Amino acid sequence: MNPTKELPFVVGAGLGRTGTHSLQAALMTLGYNKPFHMHEILDGVVDADPWFELAANERATGMKNKTLALKTAQNVIDLGYTATTDYPCCLLYPEFLELTNGKVILSVRSKPSDWKNSVLDTIGIITLSFFKPPFSFSPFFSQFAGVLDPWLWERTGVANLGQIDVPKDSLLDYQNGIETAYTQWIETAKKQVPPGQLLIHHAKEGYPPICKFLGIAEQDCPKEDYPHIGDTQEMKQLIRTFEVVTEVFWPVVALLGLLLVLVIRRVMRRNGKGMFSKTAEKVD
Repeated sequence: MNPTKELPFVVGAGLGRTGTHSLQAALMTLGYNKPFHMHEILDGVVDADPWFELAANERATGMKNKTLALKTAQNVIDLGYTATTDYPCCLLYPEFLELTNGKVILSVRSKPSDWKNSVLDTIGIITLSFFKPPFSFSPFFSQFAGVLDPWLWERTGVANLGQIDVPKDSLLDYQNGIETAYTQWIETAKKQVPPGQLLIHHAKEGYPPICKFLGIAEQDCPKEDYPHIGDTQEMKQLIRTFEVVTEVFWPVVALLGLLLVLVIRRVMRRNGKGMFSKTAEKVD
């Protein structure tokens, strides 16, 4: 990479589970020091409140809020991010494009059914555990699962804004519309983004199309393998971890409660014996 070359702002329009985490890593290799990904929210790197506010507003009104969406996108830019990938930023790609006049990369899967299956195995069900203790005791996880997550799928086109009734409903209840929503998402992006500013990219194509699209010289384009991060098996392991936490929470609480009772009884017996002995000595 030529460190003096100014890179355009990259707007990721690809939905989650289309190689967005790999794209984030690839952009970092290409010189983007701060690309945004959902992990920025989940890891507490950025304040999630602007996203919660936008999601809550649009779900309550049943309408997109352009003004608030632009404000939310601008907040990401003001934090110094040089690119966006993944949910939730991909849902605001028109706003990011308007604010930056950058380059849009639409990451895709081979077939709509591939995306559907990946989603239903991973991010489409990961928040089910967040409605159970101990996660339900956290304001962050409660808002993420109850407000932001349904908004993601509604904004994607799987349901109307405000339609998913959580926690009664989940994405599993709307799976018949997932493939259609995915296909429509791609077609809409093709129409909304000027041709010269849009790259449709599949991870198997690697770095060359991205380098050409961003104006990076061939000799500066990485020769290494394209990143492969966040595969389905990794996500399944993470989901299982969340499930195990919810399954053992109350048994652990009960066990700790029992141990506490036993300790208190033991302490009381010791103190009682000591008090009795002293009393007996005084009587003698």
